[in-house]
Amino acid sequence: MHRFSLLFALTYALVIPMACGSSAKATGTKDEEGLEVVRKAEKPTVTADTAGANPTPAEIKEFQAIWELYRKKDPKWPLARNRFTAKSAGAAQLMAVTFLKYYMEVNAERSERGKELVGIKNEIVSIGAPCAPFLADIMVLDQIKRQDGKYFRTDDITRYDCIDMLGRMGGQAVPSLMRVLERPDLGVKGRRLTALALGGTRDPAVFDTLSKMLLEDESWQVRADAASGLGKLGDRRGLQPLGQAIMHDKDPAVQKRAQKARREIYAAAGRPR
Repeated sequence: MHRFSLLFALTYALVIPMACGSSAKATGTKDEEGLEVVRKAEKPTVTADTAGANPTPAEIKEFQAIWELYRKKDPKWPLARNRFTAKSAGAAQLMAVTFLKYYMEVNAERSERGKELVGIKNEIVSIGAPCAPFLADIMVLDQIKRQDGKYFRTDDITRYDCIDMLGRMGGQAVPSLMRVLERPDLGVKGRRLTALALGGTRDPAVFDTLSKMLLEDESWQVRADAASGLGKLGDRRGLQPLGQAIMHDKDPAVQKRAQKARREIYAAAGRPR
């Protein structure tokens, strides 16, 4: 498995004509000195696993034609997107990176381009698994320095966007989120965001992880968000750890959140609380 850095993935020298009107020609190279991950403290480079991540010249040429369908809002776009993404790991990587770059650019002007941003987020969710590792990484970045010296800033709104998109992807986002939890530099905020995103996937596979976070994490904020995650998950198995938290957790905020999560699970099951 090839280790492919977000730092490098977002530096493809691919200037695909965006919906905002750019007309530069794409090339198939990547600039390893393009983007610089900037953090509040020295931390390891963010990475995501991909296999055969480089698109072929033929795929790059094909993508340029497909992008025109998206730009023109052609009804053929969804089918073309899905077929292209399924061609190879490199094609999927190209599709994912292009939309992630597009998202970050529009997100910087979200107050003026909100409707456009919603459409891009829907596309990222539709692309799915190829985007998930990068969204999970963006959740814990402070900012990304571009080659032109400007910054893509990852504020709280951006991070919650990532949670929303990962949650909407469902089970295909779970492996990426699990990798996020393995990061030694994750911190309280990162664990909180990941707990919420895991719950949003509604995948039963995340039950044990959320239960452990609820009962064992040292931060009351993480425990509270893990309780909310279990509520989102809607799995009846969550009633037991939530009950333990209500009875034994020393923090009232955790107890309150656990009570709310239990009500959500009961409501999902159509039973009285």
